[in-house]
Amino acid sequence: RDVERSRGLGDVYKRQLLKEIKDYLIILLLLFLILIAGFSQLMQRTTTIKKTFILTIKVTYENRNPRESWILTESDATLGLFMNNSWQTVYLTYVSYPIEKFIYDSDGNLVALLNITGMTLGPNEKMSYNVTYKLVFKQRYMPIISEDKSGTLNDIPENLKRDYCKPTGLWPSNTIIFREKAQEIAGNETKVLTIIKKFVRWIANNISYRPSEIPKYPNETISSRKGDCDDQANLLIAFCRAIGIPAYLQVGCIYISQYNVNRTYWSGHLLIRQTKIGWHGWAMVYIPPWGWLPVDLTYVKGDLRKDPLNSIKFSAIASEFTFQYMNIIETDYIAEARNLREFLETYEFYIYEEDEMEEIITGESLLEPILITTIIIICLTIKFNCIKHQYSMFSH
Repeated sequence: RDVERSRGLGDVYKRQLLKEIKDYLIILLLLFLILIAGFSQLMQRTTTIKKTFILTIKVTYENRNPRESWILTESDATLGLFMNNSWQTVYLTYVSYPIEKFIYDSDGNLVALLNITGMTLGPNEKMSYNVTYKLVFKQRYMPIISEDKSGTLNDIPENLKRDYCKPTGLWPSNTIIFREKAQEIAGNETKVLTIIKKFVRWIANNISYRPSEIPKYPNETISSRKGDCDDQANLLIAFCRAIGIPAYLQVGCIYISQYNVNRTYWSGHLLIRQTKIGWHGWAMVYIPPWGWLPVDLTYVKGDLRKDPLNSIKFSAIASEFTFQYMNIIETDYIAEARNLREFLETYEFYIYEEDEMEEIITGESLLEPILITTIIIICLTIKFNCIKHQYSMFSH
């Protein structure tokens, strides 16, 4: 009886051990699946870029004229609001002055008007306002472009030609200099992407990068053979519009972690300080079948003389932390800049602008829960081996 009772107890104990082994195996499997899911999510976060930045801007208007007063205009009170689209989300988080109203400017950009219009700055007086934006950068994918798949000039919708090819004060595309030069460069080519490639190569070979205190008109850029980002972009836009390719200018800012400059313009009447931020301009061109694509002539990876299509594939907006600020479609911002310079220098008025951009680290790390899960699996594995060893000894 004692032997039978002992055998019965042994069978019960073995069944308990087997049940424990089974339970531990199930737990180990579940934890292993959790670990795999964690690694998968971590890899997904690593490959999907989404970054958040804070941009602060401080603008100061100062009147150093001992006799004249400065009455601020609506232009002085206008605040750009960036764009919201699949590539970025931008929030206006703080303004030191109340917003009077939101309107769309002549180029279709949503802007805010501060309630400082009509404010008078007497002799030796000044005022400042501060603005803070939260900018969320999202993953960007450029279409795969190739000349053999490009649409032709006949594939461009007529309504786009009507709206984005007409001559303006900024882009006098109907003048002989641009019609003849654009046709000479394009030749008999009808594929839009190939034409853009030819335009970019010509500009890369013939226009040197040279910053200036005031933006140039396209005819000034082509005659001087010098120009900065928006100067070269405006020349490309003039070429495009001259032969019926819709194009306009887009401006924005780039996060540059090591950038820190102070610049003085217009005989000291305009002072700009930029910390970790640079402002940039590029062309937006309609290229069928892909639609509107950025064409960047200056802030781009690769030699545009060797591969002009790098201006699209590796443009700043595609390969850097770049935020679209506003479109310029009709406004002659060059004339506005020149008038402002003359106004400030004539009346001893001054503008100071300080721009600073900081990256904000968001989202909790997955490394800690993955590490904890891994430790639990190791402990359970050790426990499982002990149970298995006990079962083996008891069976023998």
